[in-house]
Amino acid sequence: MGHVMRLPSAVSPLLSHAVSQFVADCQLRGLSPRTLYFYRCTLGPFDRYAMSLGCEETASVTEATVPAYLSEKRLTVGASALNGIRDAIRRFFDWAIGEGYADINPAARIGKVRVPRKIVPTFTEAEVQALLDQPDTKTFIGLRDHLFMLLLLDTGIRLSEATGLDLDDIDLDARTIKVMGKGMKERVVGFSTALAYHLQRYLAHRGTVLETVGRKNRPYVFPNAFGARACGRTFQDRIKHHGARAGITRVRVSPHTFRHTFAVMFVRNGGSPFHLQRILGHADLAMSRRYCELADVDFITQHQELSPLTTLDLGQRGQRRLR
Repeated sequence: MGHVMRLPSAVSPLLSHAVSQFVADCQLRGLSPRTLYFYRCTLGPFDRYAMSLGCEETASVTEATVPAYLSEKRLTVGASALNGIRDAIRRFFDWAIGEGYADINPAARIGKVRVPRKIVPTFTEAEVQALLDQPDTKTFIGLRDHLFMLLLLDTGIRLSEATGLDLDDIDLDARTIKVMGKGMKERVVGFSTALAYHLQRYLAHRGTVLETVGRKNRPYVFPNAFGARACGRTFQDRIKHHGARAGITRVRVSPHTFRHTFAVMFVRNGGSPFHLQRILGHADLAMSRRYCELADVDFITQHQELSPLTTLDLGQRGQRRLR
């Protein structure tokens, strides 16, 4: 068990109080509501676990406490989630050291768990068409859902970025959209002439509907049935519903699958990984390289056609001998 020098109680607050202060500080720094929610849901259970071991003050958490907690969590969560918990605890204690509440970071020497590299699922062209055929575009909600899926497929933006769009973020003449990405980083994404056509048609109908429900001057692009801004959960449920109606079971039907599909199709059609990184708002090229690997399906066909067993006709001879 690691040894930590205890700071005086007047300097080191209760761990629960420090966690609340940390989240409040993150809010003041402009972190997204999703990030704040993640910290609350991650650090709250850790606080209760530490208190059960008698570590009530922030400085009393030892280098043995965090590994023990992560070992317990490993029984119920996957590798990615476990790494997220580890990162949250590490950032919290970095902040606590800066505030003078602790003198070491008990998570500093804990490495990340290896995450299995799985194939990122994407929609086929037929599945995309089946999804787009589901909404009843004669109704506003159907037209909205149809446009929302077209937007995700055409631009690759995140669910939160799409639901956060306001009218001022869209430039139909330049065919660009201004989105607020992770870490409050703003970027500009282009869109196609095909989407521009559908977008103009949708926006005209949207204005009429909002005027009908008494919310004519609302800025958001995607309202719900009552005229308020539609939330991410609404579109997650709606897209899942359309996927069920389309009979799609091979792949998870979600907004994020549209993002994966955009990325892979972009690369297959000749898009640069550097441009893809900027479009998707990634901090580095790692994920773009992953999409490039997934998009390179031609090597499978080439292997099948150019294998020595095929080109030398050895397989055919073997088959003739077997016959």
